[in-house]
Amino acid sequence: MRILITGAGEVGFLVASELYADHDVTVIDKDPVACSRLQEMDVKILMGNAANARLLIEAGVKKADIVVAVTGNDEVNVITCIIASHLGVPQTIARVSNPEYIDQPVQDRKEIGISYMICPELAMAEEMARALYFSSMLMNKELAAGKVELIEFKVTPEMKIHGPIQNANLPENCKIVALNRAGEISIPDEDEQIQVGDHLMLLCDSRVLPDLRIMLHEAQTSQKVMIVGGGMVGFYLASRLERMGVDIKLIELDTERCAEIAETLSSTMILNGDGTDLALLREEGAGRMDVVYAVTGLDEKNLLCSLLVKQLGAKKILSRANRSVYIKLFEMVGIDRAVSPGQVTADAVLQRVIGGEEVITLSDERMELVDFIAKAGNKIIGKSITKELPKDSMVGLVLRDGNPMTPDDSFKVKEGDRVFVMSMPNVVSKVKKLFAS
Repeated sequence: MRILITGAGEVGFLVASELYADHDVTVIDKDPVACSRLQEMDVKILMGNAANARLLIEAGVKKADIVVAVTGNDEVNVITCIIASHLGVPQTIARVSNPEYIDQPVQDRKEIGISYMICPELAMAEEMARALYFSSMLMNKELAAGKVELIEFKVTPEMKIHGPIQNANLPENCKIVALNRAGEISIPDEDEQIQVGDHLMLLCDSRVLPDLRIMLHEAQTSQKVMIVGGGMVGFYLASRLERMGVDIKLIELDTERCAEIAETLSSTMILNGDGTDLALLREEGAGRMDVVYAVTGLDEKNLLCSLLVKQLGAKKILSRANRSVYIKLFEMVGIDRAVSPGQVTADAVLQRVIGGEEVITLSDERMELVDFIAKAGNKIIGKSITKELPKDSMVGLVLRDGNPMTPDDSFKVKEGDRVFVMSMPNVVSKVKKLFAS
């Protein structure tokens, strides 16, 4: 496909790095430093304003299959997509943050020439909110229209799943596909020993999540949450959690911003103060919280806040990391999960660019989950997926006729199967070749 990306910032860079190997990619940005980051990729780079119709035509917009507008300016992204649609581009995607334009993480706006609008702040807040499904959960992503779930949870001493992975008594159609130990992520062998503090990633039939919670001895109780940062992410997150009936305290430094959000958030206790003030955190019971979210706009402040509440005894800590390269650092020092708005947005873009296949990059680009739709002529048709996959990759689940199943060595791939594969970046290209004609 011919793909035109406008904006070479965090999102544009991540999308381009994922797509350039298999597609014809052109990137436009007016920042020479941002453009220089793309030099090692096989992409065409143009410098200038992406909302300039003449520059878009010079970049080959009329021949593009998809235009992805992800600059930091909502209006530029909207105008770019409208121009592209007017020039005949079949699919356009715009990154927007203004709540006047969007009120969902992903929204269809075809009536104005935009296939999808994606809001980083809403997408990030939604992902963080889903981590409250049960207390040890750190991530919960819906795949295949909600039929499959990718979840991550932290192993606690109370859980009866310690020992070899092959002995873990998981519900049917629930499989461990990755292990994160002290920030080091890997695809585990069956004899890998599960330890307290490990983060396990599982692919599950969505219908078995209640059984998984029971297996982990998780009770459905009301949870106490503290949010540090009342910006767009903090506000959206609190709004989402209010609808879930969660007990929320929100700390925000700016007095005027506190007044603004207090008018909308009726059930949230708004506290005017500094989220890195140890005395304030102790006074407001940060150490007794089930979850603390550090979501200010500053990575340094989020990191310090997270370390302080960890020292005070908070059960679970999720932090915003504006730069995806900081994710590993945050998790290495004990933060349960770090989430990058750029990475969340890039994942949402990639899901729609690739079409039927979904791409999720995990833990600072150190692992990828891709679901492939098996088509006539693919090399994998009629073969055992578990035997054909290269080292450093693992099949999680297969959707056949809409039903999730865990494949064994005798399972042969058929046309129409959706195959979910967890893979290290170094072998993704080998995995893709199995699903090539």
